[in-house]
Amino acid sequence: MDEKYSVLESSANLFVQIFGLVGAFFAFWTMFVRNLVSRQEVCDMIKTQTPYSQDRTFIMERLNDNKETMASLFEALNKNTEVMSELKVQISVLSKTLETLENRIERS
Repeated sequence: MDEKYSVLESSANLFVQIFGLVGAFFAFWTMFVRNLVSRQEVCDMIKTQTPYSQDRTFIMERLNDNKETMASLFEALNKNTEVMSELKVQISVLSKTLETLENRIERS
């Protein structure tokens, strides 16, 4: 009979150990695994909850404003260059006219 009780006792111990392992796995799952976030959830959080995403619209607007400002400054610079070229031509014409007038005055 001792053998029969020792087999039952070892079966009971095996059952208790298996039950303990199942309980430990269940506790681990409820404490840690269940609360883990998925890759998609992390991507969604990064897109919507980071400071950069909140400022992204503002940054993009500022970049567009800077592009427009640079374009208008470039256009103004080109116009100023054209005006300077015209002024150089006018100055040289006036210089020639003044020279001609001086020569006429000297001849008279």
